[in-house]
Amino acid sequence: MAAPARVANNSPKRQEPPSKEVAKREEDEAPPSRLAWFIGWVGVPGLVFGGIFGGGVLIGAHYPDGWIAWAVTGVVGLFAG
Repeated sequence: MAAPARVANNSPKRQEPPSKEVAKREEDEAPPSRLAWFIGWVGVPGLVFGGIFGGGVLIGAHYPDGWIAWAVTGVVGLFAG
């Protein structure tokens, strides 16, 4: 005679319903560190604006007769007096 049918061992187990407590996010628990603040508000903008300024310096040094150098010289001339 054949053996009776068995339930598979890998059947999904009953899951507990989610708790009613509101889970706290990491951002709510602790304020950002001073290093993170410095990098986000000083470091990254400094690199971006420094890169733009440095690129302008390099272009002005290598192409002094270009339109960019001419425009910058004109704008600086307005404020230089």
